[in-house]
Amino acid sequence: MKKRDYDKEFCALLDQFAYRYSKWQIWNDFLNLSAISLANVLPGPESENREKQYLSIIESYEEKDQEVFPKLLELVVRALEENPEQDFLGSLYHHLELQQEQKGQFFTPYYISEFMSNIQFVAQDADAELKKKGYISVNDPACGAGAMLVAFANMAKKHGINYQKHVLFVAQDIDRTAAMMCYIQLSLLGCPAIVIIGDSLSKPLYHQDNEIWYTPFFYLNQWRFMPRQEEKELSDHVEADCTEDIKDAKNTADNQLQDLGLLEGADGQLMLRVGQAS
Repeated sequence: MKKRDYDKEFCALLDQFAYRYSKWQIWNDFLNLSAISLANVLPGPESENREKQYLSIIESYEEKDQEVFPKLLELVVRALEENPEQDFLGSLYHHLELQQEQKGQFFTPYYISEFMSNIQFVAQDADAELKKKGYISVNDPACGAGAMLVAFANMAKKHGINYQKHVLFVAQDIDRTAAMMCYIQLSLLGCPAIVIIGDSLSKPLYHQDNEIWYTPFFYLNQWRFMPRQEEKELSDHVEADCTEDIKDAKNTADNQLQDLGLLEGADGQLMLRVGQAS
């Protein structure tokens, strides 16, 4: 059976109404709508504001055009389900020649990201870190579409580590478009991740001016990343030092997991099954 060309299908679907809107506008709106749909799978402090933003964007399109956006997201879901070892959105970005709109921005090819993540995995002594802390942390301060982190997730899986439970991904990029691409891919692959929009040099991590997005799997697994009694190095944003806090967070996550639509990939990994936000 011939494999579907999701890249080609995505471009063809986008072209259906590209003559009425700029390709760049459609792409950015697609990213924002998809990211909000994913973020609002579970309630959070920004849910209401993001829902308003969603409605503001979607209502700027004709009704027949509104129906295209969930179809585009479905293609991304299916592409990553069929082959999680790729930077699907990063490749699409170049295929659509959108880098011309972004001062020639260029994303690292996935095969190079694979090579670099393998080096990092070995140098980091991931097994020792996992044994010590119960999880591995990986940070990309210039994440782009997330290729390096996606490659690290797949590298962890090849080494028998369930990245959906035992890897904490931290991504940052000064470019919002890139960060949204990264957020969508990490969310769909089930990565517990914190994606930060801001300058990693002048405003690293939890700077007050930064925009921060947490993937659904971060909320489901954040209790795993709470520092143990002997460990205080994750972040001031995660309450530490309390067994009861960890138990409460775990119970909440278990309840949320029961209500969350999940899709099991061919390799047994869980992926989010996402519909259009209301």
